[in-house]
Amino acid sequence: MILVLVAGLLDLVRSGSRNGGVRTSGGGAAAHAGAAARPNVILIVTDDQRWDSVWSMPNVRHDLQDHGVTFTNAFVTTSFCCPSRASILTGQYSHHTGVYSDRGPNGGAPAFRDTSTVATWLQGAGYRTALVGKYLNEYNLMAHHIPPGWSQWDALANADPALHYYDYTMNQNGRLVHYGSRPRDYADTVLGSIALRFVQTARPPFFLEFAPIAPHLPAPPAPGDRGRFAGTALPMRPNYNEADVGDKPWSGMFRPLLPADAVTLRTYWDTALASLQDVDRSIGSMVAALRADGQLRNTVFLFTSDNGMLLGEHRLGERKIWPYEESIRVPLVVAGAGISDPGRRSPDLALNIDIAPTIAQLAGVRPGLPQDGRSLVPLLRNEHPPWRRAFVVEYLGAGNHGDGFVAPFDGIRTTRYLYVRYGPLRMVPGEPRVPYPNGTRELYDLARDPYELQNIAADPAEAALRARLGAELQRLLRRPAGA
Repeated sequence: MILVLVAGLLDLVRSGSRNGGVRTSGGGAAAHAGAAARPNVILIVTDDQRWDSVWSMPNVRHDLQDHGVTFTNAFVTTSFCCPSRASILTGQYSHHTGVYSDRGPNGGAPAFRDTSTVATWLQGAGYRTALVGKYLNEYNLMAHHIPPGWSQWDALANADPALHYYDYTMNQNGRLVHYGSRPRDYADTVLGSIALRFVQTARPPFFLEFAPIAPHLPAPPAPGDRGRFAGTALPMRPNYNEADVGDKPWSGMFRPLLPADAVTLRTYWDTALASLQDVDRSIGSMVAALRADGQLRNTVFLFTSDNGMLLGEHRLGERKIWPYEESIRVPLVVAGAGISDPGRRSPDLALNIDIAPTIAQLAGVRPGLPQDGRSLVPLLRNEHPPWRRAFVVEYLGAGNHGDGFVAPFDGIRTTRYLYVRYGPLRMVPGEPRVPYPNGTRELYDLARDPYELQNIAADPAEAALRARLGAELQRLLRRPAGA
């Protein structure tokens, strides 16, 4: 497949900000910056996909990576489904969106201010927009509501949407439709078919967010993919089942993994990879449909996930939220119109908060919210503007949400270091108290310790480094969105 840059899009993109930023407007409606050759945009957001699983998806590799830019240092700023998806839609950190967790009162769809998102910005500029798949957790509490900005709405409406590969309900343009347990009801197959129909029938320019639920647990594969990756080895790195966790703030909470735990993790890894095959086929089908219709040359694909997933690293099995590398690192590929030197791998720090301003600049609109993220367009053009060397990583939720009793934290991830501060606990009533002392710190030198095995936060020799990182974190946290 050859994705050809159209001249009109090149002119449009070159007219954008030269430093990668996108100017913002204070109102909810986006200002249209030009109509010539505006590209179709397809955003694909998988659920809990590790960055090191893309090898299993042939269409992503051949249709997207070979014709785009793969960001090898892509991260989410909050490694939890709902906060991350809110950041993707707005370009803002969790501490600015107000969505801290998957549940209320400061989490889930009811906590999200949905009046200004990438959907409203593009729809206001004449785009036809569609969401197909998972929106935000707890959308079931407002399942009859269609958020502003979406021309077509096909959203999963169960309490825990990613748990229901069968026997689920969808809000389809205001009508609740139930799907059963037949093979043809497999959720990602249904979602892929709806997304394909939209791509085939929508007038350009269009924006589609395709949000399948694979490879979220329990990750049953589509019927024809069962057993496809049986016996695939876990990606066991030196931090798998870490022998000595005495330097971790949660030391004593997690026992060493047993052989039975390894079997469970390997079974999930097998099924997770197999579940991604249906998503991969849907991507291949959309590419083929656009090629047949002559629209491929004017379409941009963005492929990513809402967070990563720990698979036994640091003794943490099938967990997210944590600030560790396997939890916060995600796949990110951008392919299509406007890509210079396709097939490249970019080492620049790219974040989920960069997706909204990137789409806005590609579409020629200004975001209706101040942006914490930066447009990746200069990097897609293979330019080398001054770029970030640090970002905030945070979890501001409360209590045990099934992911290891993670205490609230904020931290800074730089190109070399990870520094994390754990705050006072806000526990869910009736759940066990986590023995994290307020003020606990973690600090890792990723150049010397890429697997985060040695917490050096308490080392007196690192006092100056700790102070410097703490001051930089405070500066980032004080910065208003858009500054």
